[in-house]
Amino acid sequence: VGAYCYAELGCMISKSGADYAYIMETFGPFMAFIRLWIECMIVRPCSQAIVALTFSVYVLKPFFPECNPPEDPVRLLAVCCI
Repeated sequence: VGAYCYAELGCMISKSGADYAYIMETFGPFMAFIRLWIECMIVRPCSQAIVALTFSVYVLKPFFPECNPPEDPVRLLAVCCI
């Protein structure tokens, strides 16, 4: 359903920019700027940190088969990945 909605929006609004263009067209420049700012400053860095932490846990898990890996090596490896 979500992909169908984006296909409909893409056909109706022929500007490039995906979410930014759709929000700009419907709510105006201020809301489009706020959406873009939140995406760049909050959403993407947080998702990248979550992926790095998850990757670190899975990489270190073979070294600690009986228990969970300690938090410090997990965080250090995540920082190195980022």
